[in-house]
Order: sequence, then C-alpha cells, then structure tokens
Amino acid sequence: QQQPQMTAALRKKMPATVHVLFTVDENGRVENPIVQSSSDPAFEAPALAAIKQWRFEPGRRSGKPVRFRMRQPFAFQ
Repeated sequence: QQQPQMTAALRKKMPATVHVLFTVDENGRVENPIVQSSSDPAFEAPALAAIKQWRFEPGRRSGKPVRFRMRQPFAFQ
C-alpha cells in the first residue's frame, strides 16, 4: 500500500493522526475517501492521496463481490 508523501515541513509537525472513511467497490478500489478526524489538518491531504491509490480484496456476500465501508487510521510518527 502506498504510504503518504511527507515533506520536511510535515515531518517537523509530527506526530499526528488522521482517520479516513471510504468505500471499497466490487473491484477493490477506494471510492469517496473523506477525513473523519485529524489531529492536524496539514496531514489530511497526504493521507487522502495515499488511500486513493490503495487496493483491497473486495468484500463478498453469497460468493459475490460487494461494496463495503472502511475506516483507516494513519499515524504519522
């Protein structure tokens, strides 16, 4: 999974935590990521950019792929 890109300015502000809510579609792709909470708004954009590139094993119901919601924490330390 792609990790958030960190600039030198962001590294100086660490630690921080960002929680991202999103949907995983039937193909395992991330859709509609939004920030649920964050300890510093400066870390939100890198977390969203990273999660958009992630891929997951899709959820299954009765053997068929289905969409599902997830929450992913990013801890910048």
